[in-house]
Amino acid sequence: MKPFRLLIIPFLALFLFSLPRPIALVKISKGTPGLVDILKSYQIDVLQELETCFLARADRDELVSLRRSGLFVSLLDRDSQGKEYFLLPLLTPARLAAISGIGHLQPVESSLYLFWTDRGDALTLLPPDIERKPLPRFSILPFLRTAPSRQSLALELKVNDIIQTIIGQLNRAHLRAYVQSLEDFETRYTSTTNCEAAGEFLLNYFLSLGLEAGFEPFTFGQGIPTRNVVAEIRGQTDPEEIVIICAHYDSISTERTVRAPGADDNASGVAAVMEAARILAAYPLDFTVRFIAFSAEEWGLYGSRYHSAAARGSSERIIGVINLDMIAYADSLPEDLDVIVNDASWWMAERAGLIAGAYTGLMVRKIVNPSFIYSDHSPFWDQGYSAFCGIEDADVNNPYYHTPGDTVDTLNFDFFEAAAKTALATLSDFAQPIRWGYPKTPSDLEAESSSYASAFTVIKNVHLAWEAVTDAAGYNVYRSTLPHLGYAKINASPLSAANFTDRGIQADVPYYYVVTAVGPGGVEGNFSREVESPAELPRYEQPELGRESFPTIWKWRW
Repeated sequence: MKPFRLLIIPFLALFLFSLPRPIALVKISKGTPGLVDILKSYQIDVLQELETCFLARADRDELVSLRRSGLFVSLLDRDSQGKEYFLLPLLTPARLAAISGIGHLQPVESSLYLFWTDRGDALTLLPPDIERKPLPRFSILPFLRTAPSRQSLALELKVNDIIQTIIGQLNRAHLRAYVQSLEDFETRYTSTTNCEAAGEFLLNYFLSLGLEAGFEPFTFGQGIPTRNVVAEIRGQTDPEEIVIICAHYDSISTERTVRAPGADDNASGVAAVMEAARILAAYPLDFTVRFIAFSAEEWGLYGSRYHSAAARGSSERIIGVINLDMIAYADSLPEDLDVIVNDASWWMAERAGLIAGAYTGLMVRKIVNPSFIYSDHSPFWDQGYSAFCGIEDADVNNPYYHTPGDTVDTLNFDFFEAAAKTALATLSDFAQPIRWGYPKTPSDLEAESSSYASAFTVIKNVHLAWEAVTDAAGYNVYRSTLPHLGYAKINASPLSAANFTDRGIQADVPYYYVVTAVGPGGVEGNFSREVESPAELPRYEQPELGRESFPTIWKWRW
């Protein structure tokens, strides 16, 4: 019998080894220098970036490798396979007790919990008025970037005189009328016929402006159908470059299927999108503008999750997303507009602040917080796109929030108008109105890099090429180490050819380029689209148990 036991042991060991290993859900704390590069070197399935940590999937070997690299990794769930997770905000003790009774709760940050359940559909088990964000099931690793340095910089804005004319056409009475029309649907709670009727109203409005517009249908939860409303103004220079302005049109309250007027949350954001579409429909733009009214935001950002995933699946080149969510209530005066970004979108907050200073005078409070995830900008972050949330207060102070009392008469229209103008100015600045009498904007800018070792470092050359502009007297090339900010001209005099090589620059620094055309009288046109020459990442030695892989160089052109 003993020889038989000895014989069976290797087969048993082989069988056990062949069983699928559990994939844990873990929290990886921030603070380690080069953390993003380390995660890329091990190809870790990162699912969510938050203010203090990353949430990721990892098997046993990956956990060992990460810990040997000096990272602080804590276990959230031993086996993540087949489970749907939700991120929830800070909860009252009563809510904590109630939700603990229907599933598992794990604290992730001081004001954020992870929830999952084994008892059925989490979406229907959770109280409907609790904010929630489903944890992505795909890896966001390809889109992670080391946070840019946010030292004080002397940043300047290239002012476009047409933008002042554009925002001067914004009509406060129109904003009130749009909000009232949406409030008149009584409720816009997704899954009600009222919400679908509100979608019809929005589609007909965009069509009445002569825009290309249509529904974007999708289902969520247990097959609940609903629709986003999408309209576009196609750009005339580089139409594949897209700027999005969006807001959710669904609403919720304590009487969600009967009375959820949602004036501030979020007819105000939708009204600003509608007025922006009305005004910009009359202007030629360098880049495409997309106007979106999302549905099912209050259920868990399902409309924006659907659209952002489709955009990434189609490799769309989205410059930035302006998400407006509650921009009309003032708890104190003067009220400012909070502009909330993650690290990769930091440039958007900086530029929005410059734009507000140049065109509207509204105070903009810039907040970098990757844990601000409960609005429609967040799924775009997950897909690697730059996005910001414009909101009256990051910590909601509206006493009518999610109640039947959220009506048009509670709004402050001085602040509402200023916020809508700031959003319109930002949208216009990103999309670039074409100015008559100026040279055309160069199109199809591309960048290719080649690197080589010098005595003490690695340097690179970046070759730029673009479509020649008819009647241009020359071109200027601008460079920055920040996306969409801080450009400095690098050619001494206008170039005669539609190409340029930037030589002998650091290989481990990202560089961003735009070009302009110069007219016969020296007048200079709009910036081209921006292209990037990415930094070359360092390599990290793999611990013995780590998987054999090396960092990927991700090349982006925005």
